[in-house]
Amino acid sequence: MMAVETAGGPLLVPYEIRHSARARRIRLSLGSRNQALLHVPLRANLRTALDFLRSQGDWLEKQLRKAPPPATLAAHLAVQPHLSGLGREFSLTLNFTTARPFFVFSEQSHAAEFRYPVGEGVETALKDLLREFAGEVVPPRVHELAQRHKLRVRRVSVRDQGSRWGSCSGRGTLSLNWRLVLLPVELHDYVLLHELAHLTEMNHANSFWELLRDYDPQAEAHDRELTRVSRRLMRLGRTGTF
Repeated sequence: MMAVETAGGPLLVPYEIRHSARARRIRLSLGSRNQALLHVPLRANLRTALDFLRSQGDWLEKQLRKAPPPATLAAHLAVQPHLSGLGREFSLTLNFTTARPFFVFSEQSHAAEFRYPVGEGVETALKDLLREFAGEVVPPRVHELAQRHKLRVRRVSVRDQGSRWGSCSGRGTLSLNWRLVLLPVELHDYVLLHELAHLTEMNHANSFWELLRDYDPQAEAHDRELTRVSRRLMRLGRTGTF
């Protein structure tokens, strides 16, 4: 925690420092847990970076007023009891168990059921179940779409990225965020197609967007909608504390 100066007096905020080889200057943003994220070039002076953070109190206070409160997975799934995967939507049922958490799902009925213990640890249990579910339904859909577009994927991994929905390496490996299963089907598939397009076009030049439009004619609309929902969904499943 750090006290930053604002026009109304000191404000105590949690903060996190992220060193980056790609950063060219010190930059500040608000993280998924409403923490101050200080992006610092590798050779930057740490004291200078912290002084910069202390000077941004008014900006941070404004961003915190606008930011939605961090939500829980349990609350989100209670309101939106459905998941996406394998190119379809699954209705979700949540139930309790005295045994180890587990899930089952049916491709025929398009239904999934999660069972987890009552009490402390619900959020961690749900996150683990969602990540495991994503591991079952995301890679097969990647390979299905890759085959449709005559692309070769070397490997698919499902991870807990901090802010990205996915990434593609030059070696043909796709790394995808487990939170994809919280997206509507069309946005879930858009992310997969976006990363598959990077197998051919590794940047975001015009040629990339032309290719992506071939894969998804509504690419621009889906990209705008993904941007709109990302900040809220990326906050889910953040169980760390400061």
